[in-house]
Amino acid sequence: MNRANAIELSSQPNSFVEEIKLTAKLGWPIVLSNLTQISLPIIDGVMVGSIHSNQLAAASLVINLISIPVLLCMGLTMAISPLVSASLGKSDYKSPLEILVNGMFIGGIFSLLLALIFHFGKEAVFHLGQDLEVARIAQDYLVIIAWRLVPFALFSSLSRFAQGLGETRLVMTLNLFTIPLNIFLNYILIFGHWGMPFLALKGAGYGTFLTQFFALILFVFIIFRSEKFSRYRIDLGAAIQIKLTRIREIIKIGVPVGIQLSLESGAFAFSGLMAGWLGVHQQAAHQIGIYISSLTYVVSIGICTAGSIRVAFFFGKKDWDSVFSIGKSTAILAFIIGSIFSLILIAGYVHIPSLFSKDLEVIRFAKIVLLMTALFQLSDAIQATSAGILRGIQDVKIPTYLSLIAYWVIGIPAGYIFAFQLDWGITGLWMGLILGLSFNALLLTFRFFRKVSQSRKLVNELSILNEF
Repeated sequence: MNRANAIELSSQPNSFVEEIKLTAKLGWPIVLSNLTQISLPIIDGVMVGSIHSNQLAAASLVINLISIPVLLCMGLTMAISPLVSASLGKSDYKSPLEILVNGMFIGGIFSLLLALIFHFGKEAVFHLGQDLEVARIAQDYLVIIAWRLVPFALFSSLSRFAQGLGETRLVMTLNLFTIPLNIFLNYILIFGHWGMPFLALKGAGYGTFLTQFFALILFVFIIFRSEKFSRYRIDLGAAIQIKLTRIREIIKIGVPVGIQLSLESGAFAFSGLMAGWLGVHQQAAHQIGIYISSLTYVVSIGICTAGSIRVAFFFGKKDWDSVFSIGKSTAILAFIIGSIFSLILIAGYVHIPSLFSKDLEVIRFAKIVLLMTALFQLSDAIQATSAGILRGIQDVKIPTYLSLIAYWVIGIPAGYIFAFQLDWGITGLWMGLILGLSFNALLLTFRFFRKVSQSRKLVNELSILNEF
């Protein structure tokens, strides 16, 4: 590992402020990487929204349907970063590439199965109580975006591997490459330029798929050819073998993480379906809120991923004092970021909706949604961060149960009651989401600091006994 990355992962800062700076230094490239990934479907929505509100509503429907499979794929690959980082903490430089290869195998198989399910089950869009024209437009887009899951899962595996090694700027550079490429391909395929047919939303799907595929090919070439990763390719023959022990290790962390992410995303996706029951304008407005909250959420995910990687490094060393310090500083950094986003959204809620739609009814509802989005920024940032640093100490099972309670026992039922029983409409749906996020933030944060404090106490007691 080069010296810069070693410092980012393993340095012992002299002050609390330095601790925050260290995590932020590792995290900001991850933030930009996540923003570029999440921006691909947002670019689709913005570009087709100029055609008709039905196109934006259809994009909303597909994104809601595909969000859970996307996060299941992400969850499997998110196990790679802490496992790789923990290996470095143990000075084990053979395992990272083994973890990557087996992670790509699992992610590839799983994403292929999901793509086949959506391909042959595309008629489901007509049985969700949505507008028929919206469902018709969404059908073909759903199939294309489903097949995008395969290159997405493989690219995500490579990204988590590189991030676990501290190579966050490389991942950022590759992701930034996808933005102009996606806009260029969308421009040609959506609007029918340069001799291509006018494909509207379907063209956005093709553009996003091709963008992800090209990025994947480039990343594979870099990992297996670049001098930067040469120390992990010393025993390449052994590293590229499929090993059941590695698969079980990845699944043990990745499946609960995927379920945990899916529980949260599923709550937002189901609220999107409920927004469709309120009408096309409310559904489009809800999706604008999802687009914006997704952007702010991936910033929190980037910071929590950096914290998770650093926590995992010291977890591998069994240095619980450093784990506690990193967890605390990461949580405070998340609080600061959440506060900033709340203020930005409150200041800009009047103007932001017009970037996505010219429909006055959509804009009217979207203003309400963005104010609600501003309210949950703190809870969202803290719960995302707490979940990430818990992954760093490989605690994923109980947090999944806690998320189930927060979102599906509290959040979604409350949103339904507020929206339909109390007749609060779209405001009620988002009130339920805020309640679920806040409850999850409280539970996960308490669990991390309780577990780490117990481990620190145990280590100190053992140290005292050893002195005698």
